[in-house]
Amino acid sequence: MNTKIALGMAALALGLVAVKSFTPVLAYRGDATVKSPNYTEERHNINVTAFQKGDYKSWAANMAGKGATRFVNESNFGEFAKAQVASQNGDNTLVNAFRAKYGMGQGSKNGNGEGQGQGMGRNKNQ
Repeated sequence: MNTKIALGMAALALGLVAVKSFTPVLAYRGDATVKSPNYTEERHNINVTAFQKGDYKSWAANMAGKGATRFVNESNFGEFAKAQVASQNGDNTLVNAFRAKYGMGQGSKNGNGEGQGQGMGRNKNQ
């Protein structure tokens, strides 16, 4: 009986540690006021300039295939840039609409949830 209690407590403690360790990494998604784990001042400034100028190529090169590059392309970059600028100014309406429209943070775009937002569910239709 004591062994079962000890194993249960150990599992609970391990679960709490796992949840605590993942929380900071996921916090920045969808909130422009929280810095991602990959944040640098230089990278941020390049992105802001790209958003303001509508420069998809500069943004894409700076992102190097990370983050939103799975969902943002040259044809929807203007919409994304406008949403990002609004988000930086505290208005998340446009960025939330963009995320919903293009399936960001909802598994793969075809809706089957591959990868569960961990970057593993690449859309097979791209």
